[in-house]
Amino acid sequence: MTKLIRAPGFRLVLALAVSSACLTPALRAEGEPAEAFIKQLRNAGYFDTAIAYLERADQLPGVDPSFVAAIPLEKAQTYIDMALRSRNAEARDEAFANAEAALQQFLTDGDHPRASEARLQLGKLQMIRAAQLLAGEPDPAKQKQAKQSYLAASKTFDGIVGDLRQKLEQMRGQKIDPATDPQAAALRDQYRFEFLQSQLNAAEAITLAAKTDEDPAKNAKSQLQDAAKRFTELNEKYASYVPGALALMHLGQVNELQGNDQAAMDRYLEMLDQPDAAPLRDAKFLAASGLIRLYLKSDPPKYSNAIDRVGGWVREIRPNEESTPSVQEFRMELAKAYLAKAADDSLKKGEIGRAKSEGRQLLLAASKVPGPHVEQAQQMLADLGIEQDTETLPTAEPPKSFDDAMEKAREVLQVTSDLEKALEILAKRDESNSDLQQQKDDIEQQIRESRSIGIQTLRAGLAMINSDTDNESVNQARQILTYFLYQDQKHRDAAVVGSFLARNAPGSDVGLKGGLMALTSLQMLLSEVPEEENGGLISQLESLGDYLSKTWPNDPQAAAAKGIQIRLMLQKDDFQGAKELIDQMAAGNERAMFRRLLGQLLWNQSIMTRSQKNDPTTADRLVGEAKASLQAGLDGIEGNLVETEGMQAAAVLAKVHLLLGESSEALKVLDHPKYGPLNLLGKIDAPSENFAGDVYSTELKALVGQMLNSQDPGTYLDRMTKTMETLRESFDGPESQTRLTQTYMRLASDLREQLDSASPAKRGKLIEAFREMLKRISDSTSDQATLRWVGQTLMSMGESLMEPGQNKATGQAADLISQAAETFKSLDNTDDVTTAYLLARSQRLVGEYKDALDALEKILVDKPTMLDAQFEGAQAYESWAGELKPAVAYKAYTAALTGARPNDTDKQNTIWGWAKISKQTNRNPAFKEKFFESRYHVALCLFLMGRAADRDSDIRKAIKDIKQIATLYPEMGGPAQRGKYNALLKEAQRAVGDKPTGLETPSAASGS
Repeated sequence: MTKLIRAPGFRLVLALAVSSACLTPALRAEGEPAEAFIKQLRNAGYFDTAIAYLERADQLPGVDPSFVAAIPLEKAQTYIDMALRSRNAEARDEAFANAEAALQQFLTDGDHPRASEARLQLGKLQMIRAAQLLAGEPDPAKQKQAKQSYLAASKTFDGIVGDLRQKLEQMRGQKIDPATDPQAAALRDQYRFEFLQSQLNAAEAITLAAKTDEDPAKNAKSQLQDAAKRFTELNEKYASYVPGALALMHLGQVNELQGNDQAAMDRYLEMLDQPDAAPLRDAKFLAASGLIRLYLKSDPPKYSNAIDRVGGWVREIRPNEESTPSVQEFRMELAKAYLAKAADDSLKKGEIGRAKSEGRQLLLAASKVPGPHVEQAQQMLADLGIEQDTETLPTAEPPKSFDDAMEKAREVLQVTSDLEKALEILAKRDESNSDLQQQKDDIEQQIRESRSIGIQTLRAGLAMINSDTDNESVNQARQILTYFLYQDQKHRDAAVVGSFLARNAPGSDVGLKGGLMALTSLQMLLSEVPEEENGGLISQLESLGDYLSKTWPNDPQAAAAKGIQIRLMLQKDDFQGAKELIDQMAAGNERAMFRRLLGQLLWNQSIMTRSQKNDPTTADRLVGEAKASLQAGLDGIEGNLVETEGMQAAAVLAKVHLLLGESSEALKVLDHPKYGPLNLLGKIDAPSENFAGDVYSTELKALVGQMLNSQDPGTYLDRMTKTMETLRESFDGPESQTRLTQTYMRLASDLREQLDSASPAKRGKLIEAFREMLKRISDSTSDQATLRWVGQTLMSMGESLMEPGQNKATGQAADLISQAAETFKSLDNTDDVTTAYLLARSQRLVGEYKDALDALEKILVDKPTMLDAQFEGAQAYESWAGELKPAVAYKAYTAALTGARPNDTDKQNTIWGWAKISKQTNRNPAFKEKFFESRYHVALCLFLMGRAADRDSDIRKAIKDIKQIATLYPEMGGPAQRGKYNALLKEAQRAVGDKPTGLETPSAASGS
């Protein structure tokens, strides 16, 4: 049975115990999977077919005897489902009568493990029949009769409770062990469930009996009190079980009937807070409906409260809930809330229009589902000016026999085929006129009608099969039915019939075709269902795909099913599972393609793992797996024809090699004669407009790596220069300059990293080679983005020659950065923010502090939150102070610390200074590094101020600040940053005559 178990850290979680179905032995593989098939038929609405199947089930080989013994119970359930979906009153009454007769037959045929389940069904049927008596506008006699039926149902359920209580007490003394006696344990769980469910049903029946009175709160007070007491006890004693949790919703309904609106609202809200478990969802929709009613009951109606609390649930309705009565009630009540909002004249026109539209959509959805709500939904739509016209499809003449049905179905199949060919011919005609369009519409209508007749005919024919019917003909009928359903876009039905056909006719052509249509139908359904709700469909897809590939291993269409499985696994990031399936595939282009796809996804996952999860070990493993999978996939390409996807995979493999420091291997991949992107660009379509630029950027990075490893970097100058030119030409379109600039900035950053890691000797050779290349480029182009990149690269090379902690460049570094500054000044767009910032930074690095600050002030007036510019401003004042006389230096350090250059509006400092920068970046994970760097400079400026003015008080402020940071953030931004703080603290301690103890270890600091 289903139990809601309380667990630590969670309010409620679902646990599924063994159901009564598990008591029966498994069906033989060669026999009819009767129970599963009947459930599928009922879910799909094939009630007549299900009844016909049950009529002959005892004649079929392989059907479990316990299922045969329970056929009347299965019939009863089928008749009940048929009645609940029927639009015709006479057919509905007949179905209910048949259900009751089947239940009575089952209960009188002897003892059966499912007897208590049948008694439950009988009680429910009594309740349903009572509800039918109240349909429409019942007279007092029918109301009285309905009340008696509800009270009779309550007695039926009370009788079940009493009987099961005795059985459970007997079982309690038997000390049943599920491990040694699983059938007895399963039966006990079944009895427990039915014991609780019967208590719930008995109280519900009493509630419904009370509702037959016009004024239940006045005329049925004792019945409501009885029901409330029962629901309360059930919830208090068994809140962790499904019936106990459901009692909350029912108790809310009773409170609402009693006029106790606040208590009702509390119970409804408690119900909404229950877990989003399948057994509770129906009650949660009913609780949401009750909540809306109570909100709208207020004066004025609190429609906003209702919409805000449960309006979003519309998007969470699952496919299997679309036609349930509880969802229709929810749609109707929520529609009323939206229409109440639309009636609020105080709202803007747009809000009123949107509310009316939301209400209309809810009413349209509800009106399409049969039920007592339809008349009200249609009336509300009519009030909105919407009259519904429904298309009526023809009714097929019932076939005389199965053979007659097959003959008619084949005729329909031929007719639809001819009509589809005629439609294709018309579609190719160029003229556009109303007559031609009318012909197309008429043919499409005929196709729909023909398919409808075919579906009806085959359903009726399949209900006529018996043990003498040729099995091959039956499977052909199921194949044609699957085809009609698929073409008519009834994907759920097509999936049911096609899946059954595939499993019932393994190895045959009709079985394969049915399975493939079912597979495609499931894929179509998957595209319609939200990702968070598609778990069941994915499981069906995986199961069916695995079955098809194993049953028809040599068929290419069935093998394609494995591809669907692989894609589903990749979608769930199950890379190991996908790899195992790929390895099982036969060698060829398809396996190679999936290996390339897996490699690219592993690469993407490694990037996310490194950047977001900060797990370099796992990221490195993923990179290695990506490299192997990509290389195997590229090596597996048969022939010389490479698609766009293969070229993209090669580009990713080149990046993998670069990350691993294998620049030579990266160039080999880029230049590969078969799949190398540099050879294929221009010959096949690029996967995106940025692809070419990305490839040339990768090539440049690889060339830089080669230059770094070469004894003669100058040998790569010609190719580097040519690649730069090609890179520039690859960017085209309105956003080309922006994208080219971004690419150049990444290249400059990468170059700086590689120069920083090079030895001094190699760095010198590289810089000379790059200077020559940059000169060639700047002499040959006037492209602004390219020239700015030249300036960036010159500045990066200059900075790479500066010592750690050095703020002003000297020697060759100053020469390079000065060239960069001149390059930036020569650009036409010096007012561009990026250009202005780069110029200011280069000026600051060579000691042109005033010019740098003037440029930064101009930037920050318009963009005060540009942190990089704020950093440069504070650093400029700090560096400048170091070159000034002590008296003036103190003011400059103060400006670096607290800011300077007040603006004209609110007189706030345009350049913030280190103190405000650290405040603005504090507690924002994205700016963690900048926070600790700016906070270090706060302490540094205090120390330098004290030393410049010979004031120990300022230096002690620096000491206090560092210790405070160490207390609040023991790690202090990492080992490197902590080392800087520690060195500064010791120096400050020595300056004031204290013992230079420095920082305590993080563990000691946290323990004090």
